[in-house]
Amino acid sequence: MLCMELTRNGNKVTLATLKGPLSEATRNCQENGVELLTFPYMMGQFSPAFAKAIPELCKKHEVIHGHGLWLHVNWVTGSSARRFNKPLVISPRGSLIPQRLEHSYWKKKIADFVFDRKNLEYASCLHATSTQEYESIRYYGLNNPVAIIPNGVKIQVFDKHILKQKLIDKHPKLKDKKIILYLSRISWEKGLPLLAEAWANVSADFKNWHLLIGGQGPQKYENEIKKLFSEKGLSERVTWAGLLLGEEKLSALALAELFVLPTLSENFGIAIAEALSTGIPVITTQGAPWPDLIEWECGWWIPIDASHLANALREALALPDSVRQEMGENGKRLIQSKYTWEQVASQMTAVYDWIIRKDKPPHCVKID
Repeated sequence: MLCMELTRNGNKVTLATLKGPLSEATRNCQENGVELLTFPYMMGQFSPAFAKAIPELCKKHEVIHGHGLWLHVNWVTGSSARRFNKPLVISPRGSLIPQRLEHSYWKKKIADFVFDRKNLEYASCLHATSTQEYESIRYYGLNNPVAIIPNGVKIQVFDKHILKQKLIDKHPKLKDKKIILYLSRISWEKGLPLLAEAWANVSADFKNWHLLIGGQGPQKYENEIKKLFSEKGLSERVTWAGLLLGEEKLSALALAELFVLPTLSENFGIAIAEALSTGIPVITTQGAPWPDLIEWECGWWIPIDASHLANALREALALPDSVRQEMGENGKRLIQSKYTWEQVASQMTAVYDWIIRKDKPPHCVKID
């Protein structure tokens, strides 16, 4: 979506990525003027074809924007920008958050020493999606200018009454229930053990509420989490829907009256923004950069522990429907005010222009 909006802003954009199933957003980009180049890869996302093509692409473009760290494609992109003295923007996408760095620590340490640190220090500007991610970049020891620009959200317009039935037909336990929705990856950083403990604490007092969990992750971890919920006696109070895409995802959002993401670590939290954009109040932790939930009165932003999560759930479920609906409308206004792709692309275009012209930085850039 960013590439498409950048093109609409008058930029010529080339998106270079590895081969695989194209997302709807990627197809839309291609249909709206973005040049899409895909390259085959081998194990570990190592791509000789990508490495061969990127230097020539770098020579032809004014600004190179790399997304992520620790992978072959990131190393090739950064080294090519350095080779041809091209301005480089890097979006770490949460890779420098301390909790993320602890996983595969030594592999990342070696990759940093051999490849990534050179690219990071060379970058004309780094991109953080939140103030919390900006702080993690500084904590990592990087002094580059940092543009703080959130991810954008595509505002979904759909008929909730029609779409609700799609998941109900597939999962009859959802019928006539008020739905709490978790919709994200099933992985260690998402805090699902906290949700299991909190829901076990609260669910007996709210018989008409049901927890719907959408997402997938490593099979071993999924099995462990499902076993944990089962051991807490929650088998009849939770539905595991697996990966939800397209209309099934919209059906889950249409059903939900409350969204929960008890995350340990997020650089942004796109699932939170998507829920808010469809009018669902949100409970999330301070592991996600969403103090807006408090300021805009559209959710709960709580410390990372099961007791606070249980208290927030209890408070949210006890509210009258009209109050939750009002909070949902507040969330919609928040997204439309700050998080549309048009706004994000406008800020990113200003960053590119500043890098090329070397004039006064835009307001979103922090130099200190």
